[in-house]
Amino acid sequence: MPKPARIAYMAPQIGALSTTFVYRDIEGLRAQGVEVVVFSVQRPDNTILSGEARPFIEETQYLYDHGTPAFLAAALRQAFRRPLRFTRTLGACLHDLVFAETPRPVDRPKFVWHFLAGCLLAERLDAAGATHIHCNFAHTPVGIAMYAALLRGIPFSFLCHAHDIFVHATAMREKTARAAFGMCSSRFNLRFLTDIKGCDEAKLDVMRTGLDLRRFAFRDPKPSFRPYRFLSVGRLVEKKGFPVFLDALALLAQRGRDFQADVVGGGPIEPALRAQIERLGLADRVRLAGPQPQERVRLYYDDADAFVLACLEAGDRDMDGTPIVLIEAMALGVPVVSTPVSGNPELITDGTSGLLVTPGDAGALAEAMEQLMDNPELARHLAGGARHAIESGFDLDSNIARLVAAITKAAQAK
Repeated sequence: MPKPARIAYMAPQIGALSTTFVYRDIEGLRAQGVEVVVFSVQRPDNTILSGEARPFIEETQYLYDHGTPAFLAAALRQAFRRPLRFTRTLGACLHDLVFAETPRPVDRPKFVWHFLAGCLLAERLDAAGATHIHCNFAHTPVGIAMYAALLRGIPFSFLCHAHDIFVHATAMREKTARAAFGMCSSRFNLRFLTDIKGCDEAKLDVMRTGLDLRRFAFRDPKPSFRPYRFLSVGRLVEKKGFPVFLDALALLAQRGRDFQADVVGGGPIEPALRAQIERLGLADRVRLAGPQPQERVRLYYDDADAFVLACLEAGDRDMDGTPIVLIEAMALGVPVVSTPVSGNPELITDGTSGLLVTPGDAGALAEAMEQLMDNPELARHLAGGARHAIESGFDLDSNIARLVAAITKAAQAK
């Protein structure tokens, strides 16, 4: 099957620590012979950057580096160059402004901003000779790319994950209807878009978050020497369940268990977590390591006896999609404990490739963690099952091949 000539790839913050899977997808596309021009809404705001992200940051065109005057000037140029498409695209924007579903009324003016940013993106697509726009995350990137694609008369597509549809689901019916196709990181997400948001199921499919397994070699669970080492990685936000993890660790401490725990990541609830650690008397057992580049995170995986992510649904309805850190830990052979939130049950089969416990239940979480501490054979069994699960459905090559096939089909149908 012929490959697409050249595509534009768009994401919110290319280079951010929390979205390593974005630039890995770009690597995967290029490995399969696709030319990719990289765009991002804005620059990553973290001062700590992974070495593997730096080349992508250097080549990425960041739209929000340009201000309102540049967007307005691009809109005027598009109006003169493509008057009919400009009028139709502006009409689509005005339709969305009035009729599209938005989480909050204050979000409606963003349609106009995205239309103007789309005018600048359309110019950049002209210069790049891109024939398709693919967006990772379905909120702002698709909002901009959709209008740029309409202006240029080329297809666009998107992949959705978590907060982009659970919290920031803006105009999802319109985006899906206008897209060549939409990919969801889980069947849970697909059902959410069709059953809750009313999107056209015929336009949607599932594409898993994939890893290049050549870079994530499996290791047998290491012999556990005291203290037992737990690891959790993620942004310090409500949906990751870190307070529940700390409560579970406190229960283990009360039972006299010997352990150390690392929490890697930064975010708004860090002060509350530090206070909780002090209140629970865990200061000598739990370390908040802060945000770390990917190469440092790999060292934490190497040292861990078990990986725990106590996912839950946050008060604003946000929840994880299929956390990349769970996929990484499972690929590497670190036994995992998590919860059946969102797409997690599609990744982890309880008792086969990991352990799943009720969200928010610190007691159940502590019991699962103790199972791994007390039963090395169970840990080995789960690690082997986890690697098989990743190889069967979450490898980068096969998932990118499905994306390339969908983009190629969209080009042929145009």
